[in-house]
Amino acid sequence: MSANNDNNFEWFEKEVLFDHEDQNSDDDDFPDQLEENFDNTDTEQSDSENEEFNDNNNKETFFIGKDKTTKWSASPGNKNVRTRKHNIIKKLPGVKGEAKNAKSILECWQLFFTDSMIKKIVEYTNIRLDKIKRNYKRERDVRPTSVIEIRAVFGLLYLIGTKKSNHLNLEELWTTDGTAPDYFRAAMSLQRFYQLLNAIRFDNIHTREERIKSDKLAPIREIFEAFNNNCKKHFTPGQNVTLDEMLESFRGRCSFRQYMPIKPAKYGIKVWAIVDSRLFYTVNLEIYPGKQQNGPYNVSNAVNEIVKRVSEPILNTGRNITMDNYFSSIPLAIDLVTNCRTTIVSTLRKNKREIPPEFVAVKGRNICSSKFGFTEKCSLVSYVPKKNKNVLMLSTLYNSDDIDKDTGSRKKPEIITFYNLMKGAVDVVDELKGTYSVSRETRRWPMVLFYSFLNIAGINSQIILRDNSGEKMTRRSFLSRLRKELVQPFFKTRLEEAPLTHELRLLIKKLDMSKSIKKRLNKFKGCVIFVQEEKTEKPKNGANFALNLYAQSILDIFVMDAKLKRR
Repeated sequence: MSANNDNNFEWFEKEVLFDHEDQNSDDDDFPDQLEENFDNTDTEQSDSENEEFNDNNNKETFFIGKDKTTKWSASPGNKNVRTRKHNIIKKLPGVKGEAKNAKSILECWQLFFTDSMIKKIVEYTNIRLDKIKRNYKRERDVRPTSVIEIRAVFGLLYLIGTKKSNHLNLEELWTTDGTAPDYFRAAMSLQRFYQLLNAIRFDNIHTREERIKSDKLAPIREIFEAFNNNCKKHFTPGQNVTLDEMLESFRGRCSFRQYMPIKPAKYGIKVWAIVDSRLFYTVNLEIYPGKQQNGPYNVSNAVNEIVKRVSEPILNTGRNITMDNYFSSIPLAIDLVTNCRTTIVSTLRKNKREIPPEFVAVKGRNICSSKFGFTEKCSLVSYVPKKNKNVLMLSTLYNSDDIDKDTGSRKKPEIITFYNLMKGAVDVVDELKGTYSVSRETRRWPMVLFYSFLNIAGINSQIILRDNSGEKMTRRSFLSRLRKELVQPFFKTRLEEAPLTHELRLLIKKLDMSKSIKKRLNKFKGCVIFVQEEKTEKPKNGANFALNLYAQSILDIFVMDAKLKRR
């Protein structure tokens, strides 16, 4: 099990995609990270005395919460008991259903962006293209798009991401001065790429006005639900998952744009996410639209309801959820473990009425000391990492007061070290998305969300490929191969349909044939070739022969082009 710290996303970049058990968690950062959550929390403290009860000459100490009702025992009770029913996993983790048959990179990606989804995008985009056609003088300047062309657009976006050029002016990527890759010009003209990015739509613009009255997410709802269902359908997460929020950076006009000063982007669209804590597979998403109008999409924004909705795929399966103090509460923890067979490990805010005053007070307590409290369902820990600071942890997974010996003089409870291991999965996904992001500057918030879906699809599809085939590769290599499989089919279509210059036609043929040429060259790698010349055998190494073969292939392109001209 790996620590989700600032460096653990490197497992995705070093061909050890899932074998990261040897990484160590930087637990020393935990107190400083958590203290910020509590610095601004005012907590009411009241005088309360410990209650002591005598039972057969055995003295047991209890703590009473500020609500004067909740009673916490200082001892955990019997530890030698069989596994509790809410800790028994029913559904085994891993790829499931039709996803088990996906063996290639493109097949894995198509699990999340299916043909039916792309056909819908094509349909809605063509409606928009037809509407803007009157702004152009020539009809050929605004052609209807197709499934193959839209996939090529996605492939070029992935290529821009692998080049880390998502904030670069597109004109620099399509320039002909020799400083830009030829792949962009060969795949699509700059004008057409601009046109499709501006025209791409995810709903019918003619019916949007009526739908948006009851649903703020109407412009992206259909594609989002299809994508989210695919994420849930094809993979079962492991024993531990992490619940947190993502913030998709956006500063344009949007009625539900959020301000979160602790996030790097600060302004954007909030998305709740639940992620596998070990593999970083995104299981479920929920976009926060604020208060909706009365209708089918008017759901409660209470924290307890959000947790249950986002966690729905893993409820009643014996999983554990790691979350921060924004989501956690003692009634929610009891509800999940009692009715949903789901445990939690989380930090806890100090203003909860069920917490005894002794757990909040830090005056007179030793540094690195811990205070434990137990009920039938929950465990509560108060840990003092430094003078006049304490951290509160709540768990329904642990029922012990064990101290992690690996923390040495810090004497951290096992609950805290476990939380450190699991807390950052959503942040790791955010970092993975940002490393090779397809996102571009836009004034349309549906595009911001769609770029995020493309990034998540790139992460999830690689996880499924690794699980199915065992193939190890860096994330950059995976995305590079994916964009080739998305763009390559469009080369032939462009050669047949578009009027192209002689130079561009040769460039496309060269790039289109490169894959078959490489296969032919690999046959001669490291070989010695004998060529018969004037009754004498002259040995030639494989490299020279490969160069000759490549030159012959280029010559074949010129011959093919000449034949096309004659026709």
